[in-house]
Amino acid sequence: MSGDNFNFIFLSEILGLPIFNATSGVKIGKIVDLAARTSHVYPKITAIIALMKNSLEPVYIPWNHVRLTVFKKHVTVDYPFETDPGGSESIENEILLKQTFLDKQIISTTGYKLVRVNDLQLLIDNSSKENPNLWLVHIDVGFKGLLRRLGWLNVINPVFNWFFAREINDRFLTWKNVQPTTATNVNGSVVLKTDSSKLSSILPADLADIVEDLGIDERISLLESISSTLAAATLQEMPMNLRVQLAESLDTDHLARIITEMEMDETVDLLDEILAEKREAVFALLTKERVDEIHDLSRMSVSGVGSIMNTNFITVKETQTVREVMKIVKEETKRAELLYYVYVIDEEERLKGLITLRQLLSTKGTTPIAAIMRGNIVSVRVDSSIKKMAQLFFKYKFDAIPVVDDDDKLQGFITIGDTLDAVFPEVKQAAEG
Repeated sequence: MSGDNFNFIFLSEILGLPIFNATSGVKIGKIVDLAARTSHVYPKITAIIALMKNSLEPVYIPWNHVRLTVFKKHVTVDYPFETDPGGSESIENEILLKQTFLDKQIISTTGYKLVRVNDLQLLIDNSSKENPNLWLVHIDVGFKGLLRRLGWLNVINPVFNWFFAREINDRFLTWKNVQPTTATNVNGSVVLKTDSSKLSSILPADLADIVEDLGIDERISLLESISSTLAAATLQEMPMNLRVQLAESLDTDHLARIITEMEMDETVDLLDEILAEKREAVFALLTKERVDEIHDLSRMSVSGVGSIMNTNFITVKETQTVREVMKIVKEETKRAELLYYVYVIDEEERLKGLITLRQLLSTKGTTPIAAIMRGNIVSVRVDSSIKKMAQLFFKYKFDAIPVVDDDDKLQGFITIGDTLDAVFPEVKQAAEG
């Protein structure tokens, strides 16, 4: 945007400007903020927020009452007003620029990160000489913007130029590529009414990283501004402690909508952790079928694998030979349920590894078990959930997984068949029927 009718001004250059009565020429106040309507491609300035003399509360003055005289460093307003500006209703999607942006974090939808706002660049349309229009076009996130606001730019920039033979560069983000984390409307309420569809281009994992860096109020505002589907996917990417914090802070209606979009196992994990009162309030908003499904899976998830593990297993020491172990295997054939794995333990009965029957049959009898055993094997604790066990089977494709106590002493093992029976009891019942 360039040409004779256009030039730029920064918000920091407008804030604090004196306001004069257009008729009498008397100073009546100063500008403390600008209101802008975000429904345009670029937010259009719709009002100034003024602090009038002998008044403690800011006044909303619609833009059509304002005469902007930037180069004279002041503004004039029609006064008395045709309508009471303090009583004017705010336009939908109208936000306060200073309160929403300055020194706040915003989301860059191009870099998928949070950046701090130091100033805002506004475009002045001088087509109407008497009352030019203003649009917010750029977000200043550079050091130069901070110096400008502090009034140090004209001092620091020449020094910088003298030392480095160049000026401090501007660093702007276009309005199209940013998303406020919260927005403050002209009535002072914290909302996020800007076009949150900008966030749909960010992957849930990246959005989760951004949300983690926000304060709790900003997290809530952001999650409530996006679709329930995106909010659910984003929530699932966060650590459980943060999920619980957000779930308990979200409005119950909104949480229920997000819960509906979450994967069932993730839903159960989350609801098991939040306060019972909040959980029951969410259940009241879900369908009976979904609540029943959550209850069934929740009961399964709190059941430890110790309740279904097999305790008839074969253990050997790593100092024994293949021949010695094969003799043990033959003796234990009738007692042990699964002979595919033989578990190796130390003198304290701690699990050290395993060997397979195939390894024993294909290895020379004098070979020590330590030479062929597989160490660092996957195991689970006795109190692990059956659901977690099922996830491990799907992940590693094992036939069985050993169960140990807190001291890593072998307690038993779980087969994939036992796990499937526990997860899908109706399948077992149908097979037996």
